[in-house]
Amino acid sequence: MKKGLNKTLSLITKVIEIVSWVGAAAGLVSFVGSLVDKSFIKELFLTESTELPGICFSVDALTETGDINYFAVSMFFIGLALTFVLMAMIFRNINIILRTMLGKYKHAKGTSPFQKDVVRQIREIGIFSIAMPVLGLIITTIINIVSKINSTPVEASVSFGGIIIGLVCLCLTQIFSYGAQLEEEVDGLL
Repeated sequence: MKKGLNKTLSLITKVIEIVSWVGAAAGLVSFVGSLVDKSFIKELFLTESTELPGICFSVDALTETGDINYFAVSMFFIGLALTFVLMAMIFRNINIILRTMLGKYKHAKGTSPFQKDVVRQIREIGIFSIAMPVLGLIITTIINIVSKINSTPVEASVSFGGIIIGLVCLCLTQIFSYGAQLEEEVDGLL
């Protein structure tokens, strides 16, 4: 049963990783499109909602006068692409952990979750999770500063939930590191 669940989860995480890479590419294409053709951005705002929602941040790129802040939209697409890259890396690492526990990863040393590679993957998940809201904060700060300088203020918000997940992962890293150390000691005694 455990192997079947790990295989299913491994497949799901691989699919989400691929979708995240596609999202990153779409973010970059949208960024280029926003630079090349302003009508591309106007098409986005034909819907009733004017808010551009990202993974960990959002931008309402309409100014108080109802004009579109093109700089904010372009920066949003850069931030969106980068957060999708971080998401892809998170799900890549989860996939590697699951494959390691199945013994199917090239650096796997058995099927135990207490391996140095698993500890490193969990640590990276924590770092990437913390980096997402930090990136959102940087992007929204740049948008706000430039928009205020240009007298076209916009609303932007950041979700800091990734920091909590990242801190939990970093704590788990310590637990798994200790487990890996104990496993090495036990294997040395046998």
